[in-house]
Amino acid sequence: MVELVVSALMWTLVGVLVVFRRARKERSVLYAAVTIAVTMMLNDDDLYFVVDGWFGARDVVHLISAITLMFGVHYLAKGISRAGAQPSLGGWPARAALTAAILVTTVAFVLVPHEGGTTASFMRVYGDHPAAAVYSSTQYVYFIYVFTALARASAATLRSAVLRRERVAAVLLITGSLCVLLLSLNVLVMNVAQLAGGLSAAEPWRPTYYLFQVLTFAFLAGGLAVAPIGRWVTEVRRSREIRSFVDRLAPLWSEAVSARPAPGVEPARADPELRLHRRIIEIRDAAMDGRNDFALDDDQRALLRTAEERLLAGA
Repeated sequence: MVELVVSALMWTLVGVLVVFRRARKERSVLYAAVTIAVTMMLNDDDLYFVVDGWFGARDVVHLISAITLMFGVHYLAKGISRAGAQPSLGGWPARAALTAAILVTTVAFVLVPHEGGTTASFMRVYGDHPAAAVYSSTQYVYFIYVFTALARASAATLRSAVLRRERVAAVLLITGSLCVLLLSLNVLVMNVAQLAGGLSAAEPWRPTYYLFQVLTFAFLAGGLAVAPIGRWVTEVRRSREIRSFVDRLAPLWSEAVSARPAPGVEPARADPELRLHRRIIEIRDAAMDGRNDFALDDDQRALLRTAEERLLAGA
């Protein structure tokens, strides 16, 4: 059930990014979200058994999923930090940490004494072996590294944010990052407990693991969805306001065009912002042209000034 909830959250985020993201922007976040969503889907036992069967039913999909998830987390953090604005997220330290984590994870997985066949829960079966503990722990140590840096980057964004949606997104990402840290510590404790006392020693920590897993993806998905949705809402609201000013200035613009010699012609099917810009210019030109009797009263000047301010606000 938890796997389905997490997968649904990530695929919802993918849908939001596909629909609302800016062209050629947030691409790293989109690709990372797709990667993580696919990886989390493989946590479903039925799907995992099918896919692992394609690879000879040797549990190799566990390793593939782990490596893919680390790649997804790397590019997710890089995308959130705006293509590596912080070296720890997008520069050579991040690449070195990812490479080291993949190498250690792969070697540890190979050293686990596999018994053959597909296992629904790799750590429940092999968690008593030190190599398996290293295999699992390395991934979550890497997550601690990435999301500690991401929390710092989000905190910096929160301090400098001007728009409300940026502040909300930063708070959600900080909270999600903290949940990842708690989730990772929980897994490390589970690994040590199982290594020392067997599966029964790790089981009491499992409900907390599921709780932090759901909270992690809920806050991270929410933080990543806020910006594109908020931007779309703002753009829709602005478009409506611009169209409203175009209509409100229509009578005054018609008078100006009639009064001023050789008036400009408004392009057919022009963008609303361009139409509003042209109407403002032509109204002011007509008012300053001494060859006609066109003049603006106080209310008309106020309307024109408000339209100009709204137009410039989105520039």
